[in-house]
This record gives sequence, structure tokens and C-alpha cells, in this order.
Amino acid sequence: MNARSVRPLPILRLIDPVWPPLLLVACCLVLAFAVSPFWWLDALAILGCGVLVLDTAARYRQYRVLRMALRQANGVTGQARRLFRRARSTWCTRRAALAAAHAEGFGREARALVCRWGYRPWHIFPDGTFTRRSPFLRFAFWRSVVGLERRGQGHPG
Repeated sequence: MNARSVRPLPILRLIDPVWPPLLLVACCLVLAFAVSPFWWLDALAILGCGVLVLDTAARYRQYRVLRMALRQANGVTGQARRLFRRARSTWCTRRAALAAAHAEGFGREARALVCRWGYRPWHIFPDGTFTRRSPFLRFAFWRSVVGLERRGQGHPG
């Protein structure tokens, strides 16, 4: 049976590339409305929900772009591999990239590539989180989280 012939439920296809930020949104909502006794912690949790909703939209856009690149390259090669490599450093981007590869029938190849790079399912924090060069301290990281990718020379906008 071909990997492309197995069709998951439509809602699962929508959630597959973005479930990590959605899970974090749910955690923030639980913190804000069920656990937190402090108003300032509620406000931070609500702010976190807003950022994570933007991250969810950015990951879904990334998923669509990667899926088109994989389809055009007919595998994880060339431009698709470069885009896939850029998506490896965070849990959310890696999940979107793997979901795109799986949707196009290159899931095993992509999973093997990610494992060769040294990433495992428990690698949740971004690369370098607990160092002086933490991505959380970089403007480029937050720009990518909210979906404001840097414009390249070939950018249409």
C-alpha cells in the first residue's frame, strides 16, 4: 500500500503540522484560568497564548511552503532540503517540516534525515536555549515565531 493512499481524517491533517504550538496554547490557558492565583501571571499566560496563536499560523504557512517545495523537488533534495534544514532547530518548525514531508510521501526519508542530524522526539527546546546565545534573546527568533520572515532578494512583497 502506497503511503499517499492512506488518508487520515481531515481534522487530523489540519492539526498534524501545528499540534506543538496548539498544545502550548492549551497549557497557557490552563495556567491562566485554572491554576494561577496571580493576575500578572494570568496576563503573561494570555500574552503567551497570543504569541502561540501567531506561531501556529506561521507554522501552517511554513508547512504549505515546504509541502510545495517537496512536491516540486520530488523529495528532500535541493531547495526543499535547504528549507527543511532551516526548519530543524525548534520543535514546532521540525514538526511542521516532518508533517509536510509525510503528507508528500517522504516521511521516512525526512525522519531519517532529522535523526541523522541528532534530533529525537524529546528535543523540545530550541537549539542553544540554555546558553548565552539563546534564541529567545534574538529578534530573528521572535520574528519567525510571529511569522514575519526576513525578505530575501526573490521575495514578492
